[in-house]
Amino acid sequence: MVPAPMKPDDVGASYDAHFYDLDTHPYPEGSSSPSRMLLVARRLGYAGVCALYHAEFFSAARPLPDGVLRGVEVAAANAQELRRGIDRFRGRVSVLAVHGGDEAINRAACEDSRVDVLTHPHEGKAPGINHVIAKLAADHGVAIEFSLAPVVLARGGARVRALAAYRATFALVRKYRAPYVITSGAASSYDLRDPRSAVALCRLFGMGEPDALRGLAQVPAEIVRRGSPGHVAEGVEV
Repeated sequence: MVPAPMKPDDVGASYDAHFYDLDTHPYPEGSSSPSRMLLVARRLGYAGVCALYHAEFFSAARPLPDGVLRGVEVAAANAQELRRGIDRFRGRVSVLAVHGGDEAINRAACEDSRVDVLTHPHEGKAPGINHVIAKLAADHGVAIEFSLAPVVLARGGARVRALAAYRATFALVRKYRAPYVITSGAASSYDLRDPRSAVALCRLFGMGEPDALRGLAQVPAEIVRRGSPGHVAEGVEV
């Protein structure tokens, strides 16, 4: 059963929140269609979602319903390959993400203001985010992702490590005032989480309610605005 839609007052928001999930992977990468993802997300209280396809699943010709943003998640072996991927996709999507994990890739992504989101920053053996990378993310407006998928799906030591990494990363993000987003990483509509549940999960790694709301609404809404067709540059709209 799908829960009732989430309203800002339900979690104590002091502003008119519009929630967005910027990391979903619909069909053909995942098992749910973009329309199904959007239908369930809106029932849960989201204004919209991003179909964040990896490059091998991306198609600019694939029709998407209103409310589903077109996105791509660029994976690269090195900084040069990453720049080529950004050059290739930036003008074709509303949301451009970089699949991180390797510290060098994380740094290269956070040095490029064309990148909207750094996803999976902790997948490598290294911590992923350090003081330098957090400062670069703040300077260039690259949002650090906190995907709820490892928190929900992982078990035992893997879950403990994920929470510890998120707690350390959030301390750096807060210190340098870097943007961040909270996402589901959903490959199925069943993987989506309503904002109330997301706020509760974020408390496990040190985010208070206002912190979580910023990552669920304020920062994603700014990324959506930047990726809109009328946006030219900061302070310039058509």
